[in-house]
Order: sequence, then C-alpha cells, then structure tokens
Amino acid sequence: MLIRNFPGGGLNTNSYLICDEETKKAFIVDAGAYSEELAAAARRENLSLSFLILTHGHGDHIAGVKRYRSEFPEMKLVAGEDEKPLLSSPELNHAEEIAGVKVTLDADIYVRDGDVLEVGGLTLRIIATPGHTLGGISILTGGALFSGDTLFRASIGRTDLWGGSLESLKKSIKEKLFALPDDVEVYPGHMESTTIGFEKKNNPYV
Repeated sequence: MLIRNFPGGGLNTNSYLICDEETKKAFIVDAGAYSEELAAAARRENLSLSFLILTHGHGDHIAGVKRYRSEFPEMKLVAGEDEKPLLSSPELNHAEEIAGVKVTLDADIYVRDGDVLEVGGLTLRIIATPGHTLGGISILTGGALFSGDTLFRASIGRTDLWGGSLESLKKSIKEKLFALPDDVEVYPGHMESTTIGFEKKNNPYV
C-alpha cells in the first residue's frame, strides 16, 4: 500500500491518494481542493480510482469533489449515512465561505459503522466517528487510519459547528479509535500524521 498526501485549499486540508501497488486500484480520502498533482499522479501511474471517500461534509473537505468526479467519472463518492444533511446544504457545509464555491453533493454510496469496501487487495473498514459532525467517519486499512477531523496530532476536531458534540467526539476517540493497536498510523484531515499510541499518551483533550 502506498499513501501520498496532497494538502491544499484555504485551510490546507490533507487529501490522500492511496493505492494497492500490485493491482493499481486506488482511492482518495477527502478533497478540500482539486489537486492537479494528485490527478496527474493517478493518470501517469495508470491508477484505477475506485472511490473518493469523504470523512465528513465540511467545505474544506468537499470543495474539490465535483472536479474529481468530472475527471474520473468511474470513481464512486462515499460518505457516512448521517452526513446527508451536511452534504446537501451549502448553508451547513460552509463551502462558500471556506472555498468560495457553493457545494451540494449526493454520495453514490452511503456507509455505516462496520461496513467494508474493497480496493484491489486492500480492505477498508468504516468506523463511524461522530462528534465533529453527525456522520463523520474514519477509514481503517491495514495499519493506516484516516481520521478526518476527529483526531489530530495532540488535538481533536472542533465541535461548535452544526451537528458537533464534544461528548460524542471524545466517545468516538476513546471507545473506537483508542481501541485500535498502538502502532496504527493516523493520517488526519489537517497537520502531520501521528499514531494511536502517541495520542493515547499525549493528547490533552481526550
């Protein structure tokens, strides 16, 4: 498995391109902005993009979705089932104020806690992690966790926007993410990567 990060957009959101090197099947996690570099890498390496998975529906994670869907029409958009209100409402997802564009989305596939997706030889397990938003999800594949804005290095996501709940966020982290092995590498929606073990010992917010 090869993981590459292409941060971009006004809030420097991490967009990850993950591929199974053997099958050339790949997926994207979050799209705060369209990345020419990411798209060029996918074309150059003849990757087959199966999914664009949204960890949640805030504007800084969805502003690049429509451009990617236009360029890679075979790619399916995936989001948490409870994220429908956020994706469908420009007023709630704040895309216009964050990225300067109104965004209304409807995913091709809505997932729930425990659902599994397959990308080549990679198995992706969906973990519902509400708190930052109602329908936020994290994605676990192998020893890598894509946590969106649920868990950051020594920090956590904000909970003051629509659908946010500090109690739910802490519960998601403690009961679901901290139940994972300490050596799981965490790839968050912003900032640098971390590990579950480091966060269990050093995160002051949980």
